[in-house]
Amino acid sequence: MILSAFAALPMLASAAAFTPAELDKAVASLPKANVMGGFAVHSKQFCGSCHGPNGIAPTANWPHVAGQPFEVTAKALLDYRDGRRTGGAQAAIMTAAAKRLTDQQIADVSALYEMLPGPDGKTFDVGKKGRTPVEGVDVARLVRKGNPARAITPCAACHGMTGKGRSNGKVPVLHGQNPTYLAAQLRDYRDGRRDNDVLKEMRFFAQKLTDDEINALADFYAGETGWPGVKPAKPAAKAATK
Repeated sequence: MILSAFAALPMLASAAAFTPAELDKAVASLPKANVMGGFAVHSKQFCGSCHGPNGIAPTANWPHVAGQPFEVTAKALLDYRDGRRTGGAQAAIMTAAAKRLTDQQIADVSALYEMLPGPDGKTFDVGKKGRTPVEGVDVARLVRKGNPARAITPCAACHGMTGKGRSNGKVPVLHGQNPTYLAAQLRDYRDGRRDNDVLKEMRFFAQKLTDDEINALADFYAGETGWPGVKPAKPAAKAATK
């Protein structure tokens, strides 16, 4: 009933997304993080009810937050709190939660989630039950090379070959992420429900994807279909018969 009430709230107009310089300044302006304070935020704000007690979400519609870089979580909470992210299924709930947080609490819980072990790519996903593998999509090519003919940049350019991100800590880790959640975010970017990406990079990418490509990418990064560059083992050669 509570979730339904939140879902019924009207979607508000979003504030303008961060520019790269604005984001750098906002993150640098956060107080020094205290991981123990992050545990307090996680507990007192009931973050675990959606994201799991250890940052691994127990249900399909919420993201795993464990292992995400500090800046990724901090940006997400600032976006919700300050009105940059207002669309999507979780926006009303997350906005209400983020508005209760101070800058110190945002820094603390962001540091906590960065420290927690992330998903291993084998985490059970409720939304996967009953789904069938996507066929006809060369997902490894999309990840490694994109599709120049359709102006699709390779996912690996920002998120790395196995979805573990880059060393600068500015992009989300996709490795092991909940595929139901990830697919929903790609559709939100594509269909205009989410517009808080810096320089419109994700919108530009997602607008060119089909539903099958979105589902295939989500399953791929969840660990359902393997990683690019990792070829299946060849079957052992049969012994010669006489």
